[in-house]
Amino acid sequence: MIKKVRRRFIWIATCSLFLVMVISFASLIGLSYYKSSREADQVLAMVVANNGRFDQKQAKERLGDQYSREGVFKYRYFTAKVSTKKSTITVTDNKHIIQLSTDEVLARKKTLLAYLKAGKMSGSLRGKAGHFRYLAKKTGSNQYYICVIDIAPLMQSTLILARYAMFFLFIGISCFTLLMYLLADRAVKPIKEAYDRQRRFITNAGHELKTPLAVISANTEMEEIMGNDDEWTESTKEQVVRMTGLINDLITLTRMGEPEELVLSKVNFSEITEKSADSFKSLLAKAGKDYQVKIEKDICVNAESSSLGEVVNILIDNAQKYCDPHGKVTVSLEKGKLGQNAILTVTNSYQNGAGVDTGRFFERFYREDESHHHDKQKKSGFGIGLSMASDLVQAFGGKINANWNKGVMTFTVSLKLKK
Repeated sequence: MIKKVRRRFIWIATCSLFLVMVISFASLIGLSYYKSSREADQVLAMVVANNGRFDQKQAKERLGDQYSREGVFKYRYFTAKVSTKKSTITVTDNKHIIQLSTDEVLARKKTLLAYLKAGKMSGSLRGKAGHFRYLAKKTGSNQYYICVIDIAPLMQSTLILARYAMFFLFIGISCFTLLMYLLADRAVKPIKEAYDRQRRFITNAGHELKTPLAVISANTEMEEIMGNDDEWTESTKEQVVRMTGLINDLITLTRMGEPEELVLSKVNFSEITEKSADSFKSLLAKAGKDYQVKIEKDICVNAESSSLGEVVNILIDNAQKYCDPHGKVTVSLEKGKLGQNAILTVTNSYQNGAGVDTGRFFERFYREDESHHHDKQKKSGFGIGLSMASDLVQAFGGKINANWNKGVMTFTVSLKLKK
């Protein structure tokens, strides 16, 4: 459990930092992109307004801190006259851009003419080697004056920022994860100490409680030998047995608090299930219940033999306890449809299961019969068994679930096959 808390702490802390860094870097990149786009639009507006002339004074007013006398050479643009009627584009000034970029825009002449005919006076044009923005103004009937700017130079800082952001994101997350891995033990140390104290207390208290229970049991047996055998002594004996079972279950749960302590290996699930199922035959036959077992041979999984047997025993015992009088209990073990998992299914007849919250069956000390007023003597228990089964199945890397449908309660365990 502590190892699980440690892993979860590292995972949550790393994900939180990753989210913060992604949001921060994305915001910076987005802001840089917005400023570059706005700068390009301001240059276009100025050039078009001045019929192709780049006015230094206006540039300083419009661009503010982005303006510098030498910086004007980073703007790559050309101007042209467009006739949508004749479908012609005549370049008037291409001194501020390379010919290749001009040719690339002219190759998109049909698209540009279509935009202008549709009244789209500004927009973007993408080519194989560049990304351009344009701004046009109408100078006459079907006549336009247009300026096209290559925004790649303006976006260079954004691209550099994006590359550095990816680099620092990777390095930052890697270093933080390593740091969390090294320091996580300190963070969970108080939890571990409290948990260890709790486990020791339950174990020690359990062993201490067994002594007075043994004395009570011996005294009760002596009373019977002396001829004082009545319903009260019988009740005392039953409660001693129940109390002893509860203590043993609590100690078992405590020892299972760290499922990583289990040594997993390849075990024959078929043999374990068959052995457990056979042990319930006489009990179910005595109760007058139909008992059917179907086990596919030589199904192997990665688990711990005795613990896996305990899981099967818990599920079958639960099924026989809650099965309707003269009902039916079935145990089935087979390979899944895809041949990747071993599927153990234990079902029992249970007509009163409508509305039962099967999702709570695996909570410790949850007793479904307490809310449905069933015969508690018949269904004695403390709500620990299914919780133990769930913990063990998770330790094996599998899944367990329960559901009720049309008078049948079904428990399913899925474990990966081991070849």
